[in-house]
Amino acid sequence: MKKIIALIAMLLLTTLSYAAESDPSETVGFVRYTCVANPDNTDMNFVALPMNAGYSTAQDLGNAMGADYCTSVNAWDDSTQTWSGIDWLEFIQSWSGDFNLESGHAYMINVVADADLYIAGSLPVDPVYDLVTNADSTYMNFIMLPLSMSYLTDAQALGNDIGTEFCTSVNTWDTSTQTWSGIDWLESSGTWSGNFDIEIGMPLMVNIISNTTWPSPDKAVDVKPFIFQQSDKNISKQ
Repeated sequence: MKKIIALIAMLLLTTLSYAAESDPSETVGFVRYTCVANPDNTDMNFVALPMNAGYSTAQDLGNAMGADYCTSVNAWDDSTQTWSGIDWLEFIQSWSGDFNLESGHAYMINVVADADLYIAGSLPVDPVYDLVTNADSTYMNFIMLPLSMSYLTDAQALGNDIGTEFCTSVNTWDTSTQTWSGIDWLESSGTWSGNFDIEIGMPLMVNIISNTTWPSPDKAVDVKPFIFQQSDKNISKQ
């Protein structure tokens, strides 16, 4: 498996080098999401589809990682505030169902062994998120920082860009502890409770108290070829 991963990485880097000299419409990049299993067997990891990688369904994504690693693929329903997805059924060597994936969206996968997920392909149209609140006051929405918004480098900048009249918290998932950590908007003092760095392609959870659409189309900028490796939070631009 390690040899296969190394070969994929070499091919992706070769493709990226070509992209830097090619027409913008052919530009590609790749993202590596490091997914980890943990002793408590919750094994939840958050990934996204920053590019058109050819994964049109949940089964496509699960099969790309392999059933030896990925045992479920899940999507968040903002309106019901619940996860739904498919599971790998070992006894019949098949997935329990399927659903369509969308470029630019974040997903939760469960892994039973540490593995890297590589997403490579052409640059998609920027995602537009309909961020919603709900009657139960949970207000959780899952997004990915779009590739065109590299100027947003920290959680406060993202929260301010969405608007504090809409967004009250920005959170990131820690795979090692299987917990969310983040910052909250403190209305009483008109400040955020803290800050942390973010990067393009990074899955994030935001809490919303009033429905809005984000990002605004007039804030998009040109996207250059890039590499994002989640394990060390490192981005290289060509």
